[in-house]
Amino acid sequence: MSRQIDHCQLQVQLTPGSGAWTTVTELSEAEWTGFAPAGCGVDQGRVIALPDDSDSALLDPDAPDRTWRLVDPQGQPLFEFLGFVDDRRPRAKGRIVLGISTTPELLGDWSELQPAAAD
Repeated sequence: MSRQIDHCQLQVQLTPGSGAWTTVTELSEAEWTGFAPAGCGVDQGRVIALPDDSDSALLDPDAPDRTWRLVDPQGQPLFEFLGFVDDRRPRAKGRIVLGISTTPELLGDWSELQPAAAD
């Protein structure tokens, strides 16, 4: 299962449970890869996206798990999850990778990506 949205905003909750969100960066081509295969160190998949600002100090791979959310251009949450910045994955073409530690609930206008046909 994989889903994609063309444009959204990445936000983080710096104080757990506070309800206050801090914008990290705008994202384009954000994709939720769905549930990851066993043994890759990620329970519930990954978000792979192209950020406007990949140098933000909030994208620290050494930080503990934080609550993240993606918000559409109209300000509506697309989904929220506990996760981490994954620096073990290659960052092709300037992309960031967020590992997801909890099962997210997808909301909003995500497009389902069809798996490639097997030859």
